[in-house]
Amino acid sequence: MQDKREIGLLFDMDGVIIDNHIYHYKAWQEMAKSYDLDLKADDYKNYINGRTIGEVVRFLQKGASEEEVKKIALEKETRYRKLYKPYLTPTKGLLSFLNQVHEYNIPMCIGTSSSKENVSFTINGLGIGHYFNSILDDRSVKKGKPHPEIYEKCAQSIGLTNQQCIVFEDTLSGIEAGKAAGSKVVALATSHQRSSLNADLVINDFSSINIQTLFDLF
Repeated sequence: MQDKREIGLLFDMDGVIIDNHIYHYKAWQEMAKSYDLDLKADDYKNYINGRTIGEVVRFLQKGASEEEVKKIALEKETRYRKLYKPYLTPTKGLLSFLNQVHEYNIPMCIGTSSSKENVSFTINGLGIGHYFNSILDDRSVKKGKPHPEIYEKCAQSIGLTNQQCIVFEDTLSGIEAGKAAGSKVVALATSHQRSSLNADLVINDFSSINIQTLFDLF
């Protein structure tokens, strides 16, 4: 391939790097029973996915103090990691795809609403940290998705404009954030039906794309 255009890849983590939403949902179900939280399946699918943990707690527990938010958030994420640890595995085709991208020296960044603990758990557990030029977590932004702040900062961190970048997402709020930032968006159909994903390209996993697929988006 001779295409010399400069591009960068910006990855969400949950539902993209790993297909883990069912374990987050199970952890929230456990928390709902313990704390009498108002958790509905539709709310999880359409609102909670892609939000920061603090935003989710405040949504489920209206009027919660900052101390309560931190307590619930910490317990929920601890439960999630315990549930998912035996099953931690990369999305199908991811490792091969990252290797291919790395060979072409295309810069990559992870931009996630997840906590630093969940990011470390995932990236270290999969052994993929060396592929990424930068990793931004929930501490990096003031506004969660669908606000574009996370992907704007991701592009800046790898020295490119958002118009030069491709965002990999799976949630409706994440797709909206990528588009609002001005990037091309590839959606993985891991948490929503393909027909509901308003992206430039929709894939089931990374086994169906290659470097040329990326350049063809521009």
